[in-house]
Amino acid sequence: MPHSTSPPDAVPARETPGVPRLLTAAVRLAGALPATRSTLGVVRGRHQSDRQRAGSLRARLAERGVATTELSPLPEPGERGGSYGLPVRAVGLLLHTPGVRPEQAMRAAALWRLPLLTERPEGAAGGEPGGLGGRRSAVIGIHLADRGYELALHRVGLVSLRPDPGPARLILDNEKITVPGGRPLCVTVTGSGLLEVRGDSFGTRRVRRLRFERALGAHRLDLDGTPVREVRAPLRMAAEPGRLHLLYP
Repeated sequence: MPHSTSPPDAVPARETPGVPRLLTAAVRLAGALPATRSTLGVVRGRHQSDRQRAGSLRARLAERGVATTELSPLPEPGERGGSYGLPVRAVGLLLHTPGVRPEQAMRAAALWRLPLLTERPEGAAGGEPGGLGGRRSAVIGIHLADRGYELALHRVGLVSLRPDPGPARLILDNEKITVPGGRPLCVTVTGSGLLEVRGDSFGTRRVRRLRFERALGAHRLDLDGTPVREVRAPLRMAAEPGRLHLLYP
């Protein structure tokens, strides 16, 4: 899908708290980016009101001499991120668009493999006055049997869609175990960048990677508590430390 890099027409939009601070930080960071990666990405929302806010943000950045482009929340085939390939792009930073939910912006940043400039998370320690803070977080990368890719910020759930699914086999790092196929499997990511796998039959394990090796029928894949799609074994998960890079003023 093409991405517009021309300065958009200004769209009136109600000011959102924190936007002036984000704009100031975005202009500073744009000036420090390499010339080949000096474009700022703005997430394109699904609704007309989201696009109006994104257009207003881009217009205000254009007034300050900052080049921007719109990015879809999820990379499409052939675009940067996940298993989609890495074509050369000039985007060096993603800016949290007003109106886009923080979780959606963080997921987009991780999928596009771009640092995200966003509002300071609640409870995050402040830096020097006028300075920037930041942190890196691990996410869960899911490589699917159809060679697709999904990503979760915090947790993944697998639930069988069959009434009598039979046993399933997991490989936790290098350990093979058999589990009841009718029990939901929950995987979260720890602050130290490990997967925490929980199941009724084996308790809680902390591992670097997991392979859902063999299971009968389709399963429902839940990402961060939201049902996303049907999947089939085999699929594998791994923690990806540092893939989500947050910056905040």
